[in-house]
Order: sequence, then C-alpha cells, then structure tokens
Amino acid sequence: MSKSSRKKNEETKRRFEAIKDLMSTFAMSTVAVIAAVTLIPASPKAEITKAIALNEEIVYQVNITDEDNALDLSTLFVVVENQLEFYEQSISLGENSGYFDSLKYDTEYRLSVYGNKGFGQERLDTLMITTGEKIGGTILSVTPEITDFSTSYIVDVSVYDPNSKYISINLYYGYSWEHDTEIQYSSIAVTSSRMNIELFDIYTSEAFHIYLEGTTSEGTELLDEIWVTPPFELYTSLHMNYINSEEIGFFIYNDVDIGNISYEMNIYKNDLLIRTDQIILKQNEFEGSEFVIDELSPNTTYTLECIATYTNPQTLRQEQDIIYQEEITTLDVYSYSYSVETFNDYIEVSIILNDPNDYFQNAYYESYDTSGDYDIFLNGETYLLNDNGNDKSVTFTVSIPTTSSYQITIGIRNQFDYTVKQIIEIIIFE
Repeated sequence: MSKSSRKKNEETKRRFEAIKDLMSTFAMSTVAVIAAVTLIPASPKAEITKAIALNEEIVYQVNITDEDNALDLSTLFVVVENQLEFYEQSISLGENSGYFDSLKYDTEYRLSVYGNKGFGQERLDTLMITTGEKIGGTILSVTPEITDFSTSYIVDVSVYDPNSKYISINLYYGYSWEHDTEIQYSSIAVTSSRMNIELFDIYTSEAFHIYLEGTTSEGTELLDEIWVTPPFELYTSLHMNYINSEEIGFFIYNDVDIGNISYEMNIYKNDLLIRTDQIILKQNEFEGSEFVIDELSPNTTYTLECIATYTNPQTLRQEQDIIYQEEITTLDVYSYSYSVETFNDYIEVSIILNDPNDYFQNAYYESYDTSGDYDIFLNGETYLLNDNGNDKSVTFTVSIPTTSSYQITIGIRNQFDYTVKQIIEIIIFE
C-alpha cells in the first residue's frame, strides 16, 4: 500500500472515530435530558367546579390539589381575560369561591386557573364564558370566618328580578349529622338584591349544601346551589403526662381519619435548639399513645415544641402544624433505691427515697391485663411514704395478676399533682 493510501485510510479512520464520539456524546446528552424530564413533578390538579355568568359578573368555584408539593402557593390565581381585559384574584389550595364584577355585558371571557411549579405560570384549567342576563338569585361566594372556637360562613347572595317574578326567595343550608344520613336544612329569607348572610351553626367536617329557592305563583324553582367543604383541621391532642428530674412524659391522641402522621419534638434550652426527637405513631391507632422525652438535666428550663407532619386530605399536600408548645422546668435532684422480691402470688416492694425538695409523698402501683388488643386496668393502690427525717421509705405488696400476660408499674408521685411522678420499675410478664 502506498504512503498516500495509508494516509488517506488513517484520515478516514479518524473521521469515523470522531463521528462515533459525537454520536456517543449525543446519546449521553439525550439520556440526561430524559432523566431530567422524569424528575419534573407531576402537574397539580385544578378544576373549575362552578362558573356562572351574570350581566356584569362571572361567578366561580375552584378546587386545587397539589400531591407533589410542586406549586409555589404565592402564584395561584384565577383569571378572567379577553383581548382587551385582564383581571386576576389570588386563591389558595383546596376549595375557593368568588366572583369578578364590573365586566362588560354580552362579552366572552376566558376563565382560567394559573399556578407556577418552577417553570413559569401554567394554565391549570380553563373555560370560555359569556356575560348575560340571568334572572333569579345567585350565590356569589361562600367565605369561612375562622375564630379560636368555631367557624362561621359568609354567603354573598345576589338577586336580579326586574319583573318581580318571585314572590319570595330563600336560602337553605344543611348537612347530615352522620355520614350518609338525611340532610337537615335551615332557611333564611333573602330580602334585598344583595345580601351577606352569616351561617353560624355548621357543625360538620364534611361538605354541606347551600341553595337558593324562589317561589312563584306556579310553585318553587331552584335558582342556584353550591357544596362547601369546611377547612381541614387536624384533630390531634397532646398533653404532659408526668415530669421528673430527667424525663417528661406525654400522652398523645392521634387523628385517625387521615392516615399516617409523623411527629417530632424540638427541644430548646436558652432559646437554642439542642435536639429533635422523632415520634412516629401507628396507623389507625384509636387509643392514645405515650412517649417520653428523656436524658434531660435536673432543675433546667426547656421549651418543647411538637410538630405534626401529615397529608392534608383536601389539598393532598404535605403540611405541618405545631400541636404543642410549652416551657417546662424539670425537677431538682433527688435519689432513691428499691427492691422487688417475688413470692408465690405476690410481689413485695421496698423503696427508700432522699427527697430534699419534698416532691413525692406517695408510692403507688398499677396493674394491667395485656393479653388482649388493648391494655385493661386491673388494680392499683397508693401508699403514704414514711418521713424518717433524712429520708422517706415504704414497703408494700402487689398481688400478681392471674391473666396470661400483664404489666405492673411501680412509682412515686406527688399527692396533689399527679404529673410530678417517677416511674421506678415496670414489670412485664408475657
């Protein structure tokens, strides 16, 4: 082979290798793009569940969920627009109702819901609607008014009856006391063309019904209706069960209606977060649960903050609530010794206590049957500690339960404040 031929072949080979490298790089880039696309959160879901056009108003009801926590909530808007006009109102996750006014008569508008999940504003739902005459009554909006102890609702009602067709118009509202039972309604007369009607006595967490009914010389007509879902509230309660020099015990009742909830306790000292304890309760646990914050220092003030993390069933978004926040000071130093001796059918307990601050006056025991799904209280007694000057002491006996499995808790506590308590021994037989 000539020198020129070898040179040409080598050049052709280099070009071929270069093309291979380029194609390989392109393939890798394509894979990277595909991988990036798969990491984009699923689109939030928005639905315009109600849209009514009046002479100069457009009434809407919108429901938005965000299962992937993808939305920037500050970017949620409902918009009415056409080529010459643009109006927007901020909304929130979940259920929203409202209206746009001062619009042009007999004009087509686009009603849309917008939100941003990191790639600019997206239209989540939309429809076309034209303003025009609607005779009768319309529910413009339903707005919850939340206080510390209750929730009322302001129903904004509009009536347009230029020819006095209706003898009367009434607003009806109602809900069922139990799921899948008949709805019980109350009524309020609508006496002017525009009214704000406040509903106080709504005691349900499920959707309730509101409708307008007009009476004519020929009978009654349904003019408008809406179903309203009350704002979600987390029904979890937590309170302190006991405190001593190194522990604080808590009792928590879990909201079982929304599935798994996880809890964490933030522990602060001198306004500094020193640690966070994770607390996870069992799913569908109808009975309350106990947990303990331990390894604390005697005679020290802590600020405790318990945070619940859960999925809001209305918005499908993961949310957090502070369910407990309190400043607590642990007990000062004390010491004790004890002995537990088992005989045929009873246990003998002896306790010696050094208690310079006189925290404890009583010793006690509690026995439980643990053979079933839930622990059942069997027996309990309280005994006065004998004050010997330098220390306190007591000796008592506990009958051994005859159940197949049991638990006996032995401790000391304050005779007036049962939260001042020290558990000395827990005997478990299974």
